[in-house]
Amino acid sequence: MNYSNPILICDNNAEFRALVREMLTKNGFFHVMEAAKGSEALEVLRVKNDIFVLISAKEVSAEITDILLSQNNYLIFTDNIDPLTLTLSAKLGVGHVMSYPFHSQKLMDKIHSFL
Repeated sequence: MNYSNPILICDNNAEFRALVREMLTKNGFFHVMEAAKGSEALEVLRVKNDIFVLISAKEVSAEITDILLSQNNYLIFTDNIDPLTLTLSAKLGVGHVMSYPFHSQKLMDKIHSFL
């Protein structure tokens, strides 16, 4: 387990990002970054390739998909199963998609499975 890996949370809801940040820091992950939009996440991902990405399905663009396909350290979260989520699940792997609300232990287990 590598708790030094940086983690990027991308969601347009600031309260949700704060909640996930708190879950992560309580579980030993202290290098946590945030992005409110997919475009902000894309800027980070173009520079850093050793980052674990937690991203809302709504924020995943074609460019982000290409980057995620080149790595295995990401988790896409969604609040419903819609055509976008099904497409992402098929393209990026159903194991990388998680629906919320979720319990913090479930999130930590999922992250640990990729690190």
